[in-house]
Amino acid sequence: MHRRALLAALSLGLLATPAFAAKAPVEYAGADGGYVAYAVGTITLGMHFDFPYRRVAQPDGTPVSDWKGTIEPKLGGAIYLKIKNPDFTGRETGQIVVRRLPPGDYLIENFAFYGSSPLGASYDWSAAKPFAIRFTIEPGKATYIGSFMRAPSLGTSLAPQLGAVGFFVVADRSERDLPFIRTRLPLALEVLSQVTDVEPIGNALLRSREPD
Repeated sequence: MHRRALLAALSLGLLATPAFAAKAPVEYAGADGGYVAYAVGTITLGMHFDFPYRRVAQPDGTPVSDWKGTIEPKLGGAIYLKIKNPDFTGRETGQIVVRRLPPGDYLIENFAFYGSSPLGASYDWSAAKPFAIRFTIEPGKATYIGSFMRAPSLGTSLAPQLGAVGFFVVADRSERDLPFIRTRLPLALEVLSQVTDVEPIGNALLRSREPD
């Protein structure tokens, strides 16, 4: 990450350190479980990131803080970062993830990514202000929460504001994603849609579409 771009991002109050970390995912084995489903990947260029999530309430409203997971692309390649074993390719390249979870309310309130300067220093960032992307898991149903993609900001209209930081596109790609998702679920399981419009959050790195 170039120093000028880093300073620009910090001056916007978009980024802070240290990065948010999440535990490795565990499959829920209870009979009342449901599923979360989403796409994760990158636009044009492979870039690391993660969106941690956690259960914040049981179905009866009892607060909890358990069943953590992370929305992150699987990357590979010795020199250039590439999506490993993608389910779909093109301008957006990524994987479909389906995970069994206990029922209840879940929250995504941060993102994290890392980079390095020309001098070799490394950095870890997360959002300076927490936000709220919420979804609910219902017993015996799947909840589609959208497509999470990271894209480079250089070469776009966001470059003067973000420098080389990059940005995220969180959007409904159900037409592309649902055929994959249905092949990984029990037959005839209902799929609900809870894709959050991230524009009102007001973070310059969270977009519902690529800039014009």
